Amino acid sequence: HNTMRRINYMPTKKRGNPKSIRWKWGFLLSIAFFLLYFLSALFMLNVYTGYHYDEQKDEAENLLYSVQTALSEIDTKLSVNSVESMFEKISVSTVTKGLQSVGNYPFLEDLKNRGANIRVFDTEGQLLYETQKSYTTFIKNPDTYLRETKLNNLEAFVAGGPILSKEESFLLGYVQIVFRLNDYHTVVSQMKQYFWLVTAIVLVLSAAAGYGIAIYFFRPIKQMVDTMDAIEEDTLSETRIKISKSKDEFTDLSVHINGLLDKMALYVTQQKQFVEDVSHELRTPTAIVEGHLKLLNRWGKEDPQILDESLAASLTEIQRMKTLVQEMLDLSRAEQVEIHYKNEVTPIRNVVLHTFHNFKMLYPDFVFNLDDDLNREIYVNIYRNHFEQILVILMDNAVKYSTDRHEIHLSISESMSYVQIAIQDFGEGMSQEDQQKIFSRFYRVDKARSRNKGGNGLGLSIAKELLEGYKGDITVESVLGHGSVFRIQLPILKNYVPDEEL
Repeated sequence: HNTMRRINYMPTKKRGNPKSIRWKWGFLLSIAFFLLYFLSALFMLNVYTGYHYDEQKDEAENLLYSVQTALSEIDTKLSVNSVESMFEKISVSTVTKGLQSVGNYPFLEDLKNRGANIRVFDTEGQLLYETQKSYTTFIKNPDTYLRETKLNNLEAFVAGGPILSKEESFLLGYVQIVFRLNDYHTVVSQMKQYFWLVTAIVLVLSAAAGYGIAIYFFRPIKQMVDTMDAIEEDTLSETRIKISKSKDEFTDLSVHINGLLDKMALYVTQQKQFVEDVSHELRTPTAIVEGHLKLLNRWGKEDPQILDESLAASLTEIQRMKTLVQEMLDLSRAEQVEIHYKNEVTPIRNVVLHTFHNFKMLYPDFVFNLDDDLNREIYVNIYRNHFEQILVILMDNAVKYSTDRHEIHLSISESMSYVQIAIQDFGEGMSQEDQQKIFSRFYRVDKARSRNKGGNGLGLSIAKELLEGYKGDITVESVLGHGSVFRIQLPILKNYVPDEEL
């Protein structure tokens, strides 16, 4: 027993999108851009400040060497006057490296602006002279030195060493230079201001660039979501995802989704068409049966003749309804052969010969001719029952619409990559207008005669749907009053070997 279950589908609620993938990627890209800049700029800032720091250190060493060289020119014992005289002399001339005056700018004033303070001591370590007041500790050291220190929490250098006579024969005293690095701190302060200003600007630009790029690259996903929303509101909506020219994975995904949506729309349309067609075609036989039953219910059941006629007519219409429903089910299945029968294989020549002999047996008063141009078996991707059904529909129509000349020609041949089958009759034929509509559902060339012959106008529709599902084709050529030729073709399976030959 088949158990039918009713499934209640709850309508899906539209959810908000507070954590859209676009915004997530936009945030991540913004962080990535900002960190890339920040780390690069921080590295460059450290490199530059380090380079400038080393420059200041070299300058301090050069200054110490120049002062020691200048003071070694004093041959006598160091005194306040001799030191002052020497510095005055330096201020009005260009001396050796490290002590160049800036134009006519006084040397001592230049030292002050650069944050350098020179202190001179005698051999006992007593202070003789200093360019600025300083409270830096002095320790006699026989070797030249330069050390790093902190003054008011800022980096500074303290350099010093002995002052030897020109011939280096005796000690004149000691010199100490405190280098406050004014230029260095000014430049570093400006660089840090620029750094944080540019960092703030780059932060804004990174956010804009990150979100902009994320929105641009995830635009196909937004289109997919919008398309799905449109399809959810209207199943038959023709809205589709716009295919971009980028030829990337999003393009492939969009093409596949559009194809899937087209198939869904086709199935929905087919289902709707199926219901409409069945409703339309069942209306007439249902009304006939209902009329006869009402007639019998009123007074006809007392009349044996009317009773027999009504029962016979009702049974005929019920049989027609059964045939119609079966044909509609066949047509519905024919529209879905790609899903259910895509791996079926059929030997075409064998089925054609089998059908040909069956019709010769069923209609002995007809002459059936077969032109078989094949010298081997040919295999085609089609379900055997479906191929037999197509042949039966065409052969049955050929018999049904034959007139005085009871002759049917059947031929099978191979052309390029297709197998071709032609079925010719010499009956009623049809006009050019009818040939264009003959494959439409429920279309009949002569509705009165078609109904008398039991046709519902679905046979050729079923054949066409089946052939198209298997990548085949069907055409018709006809001359009114002289007969018709129906030609079908199907793609041949190349290099196929049946299981029994393996």
